[in-house]
Amino acid sequence: MAREFHLSVVAPDRSVVETEVTSVVAPGMDGYFGVMAGHEPLIAGLKSGLLEYVDPAGNRHYVHVGGGFAEVGTGVTILADDAAPAQEIDIARTEAELESARRVLRGESSDMPTEEASEVLERAIQRLRAARLVQR
Repeated sequence: MAREFHLSVVAPDRSVVETEVTSVVAPGMDGYFGVMAGHEPLIAGLKSGLLEYVDPAGNRHYVHVGGGFAEVGTGVTILADDAAPAQEIDIARTEAELESARRVLRGESSDMPTEEASEVLERAIQRLRAARLVQR
């Protein structure tokens, strides 16, 4: 049986996750990395992506994180630029954001700068990926 540790995911506006887990997979700047109990201490930058964790009953849970930092010690603390559990993501709104970013990147007129559109596009793709995982 896997050992448990505490996971805390915090966004600027709220605490998103506070729970005991047996493993975490996070979107590091250099690729995804996994953490289990007893992991060496670590501080890592995060990019926009899908945070996956497994609860003590063996259930998988998904959270979209929009970048930030992970601190691994006796537990894992994620300080995210923004974060949302997959089941809370509004798919229709996220698809609209994705289409808006695509229009900008195709060169259609918009008030959104191209660099911002690239970030919105990536974030929307990752949020949709998270939301669709829990719809299965």
